[in-house]
Amino acid sequence: MFYTKLAKYYDRIYSYIDYKKQVEFFIRLIKGNKILDIACGTGTHADWLQKKRFEVVGVDISKDMLNEAKKKNSNVRFIQADMKEIDLGEKFGTIICFFNSILYNKNKEEMIRTLKKFHRHLQENGVLIFDAVDKSIGINSEKEEYKYEEGNLKIVFKPRWIYDNGLFLDIDFIINDEEFHDYHEMGGFSFNELKKLCEKAGFKVQILEKNFDEIKEYHSGDKTAIFVCKR
Repeated sequence: MFYTKLAKYYDRIYSYIDYKKQVEFFIRLIKGNKILDIACGTGTHADWLQKKRFEVVGVDISKDMLNEAKKKNSNVRFIQADMKEIDLGEKFGTIICFFNSILYNKNKEEMIRTLKKFHRHLQENGVLIFDAVDKSIGINSEKEEYKYEEGNLKIVFKPRWIYDNGLFLDIDFIINDEEFHDYHEMGGFSFNELKKLCEKAGFKVQILEKNFDEIKEYHSGDKTAIFVCKR
């Protein structure tokens, strides 16, 4: 539902995200000029990157999300595809997969297969950049709450991670007076498990703090991190 019926509200739901700052952070890590944005959603990262003179291809499984993305920037090439099945027949200097989207690979077999596909789509010395949460984020967690208001539109967004023999993202939405609920099965991995899978796929892995002000090695024990995987 989040990526179909509610796609038109997606950018407003995530209005608290500083995409410009994230893209400026990416640019410090990016290799080459050609970027593949996997699970690009409504294309905000892709739009910013294209405006920074990068050649960008955006891929998402959701037609509704891509329809929103195409409204932003007609110069970005958008392709509807599942990351698990992707085979574009071309290589990129950098692959970006953000907003924990890589965790839609629900088990080790799916994850390693997808990571190997990403590896094949990278040029020599290319880099994969993705964020993830450690599975422990779902233990004794509480719902967060974000609000957006504009004119007659009021949105309340309440996500919560749950770990129960797997990782799940439980989300409540209120759009004006209409209530929606979405439940996403995700891949539950520790950061160490995820690092080993990336290495098995052929990557050299660096884990960073999810801090867009500076590039800093992961040390804090926080439940969120950025993985930089070099081919």
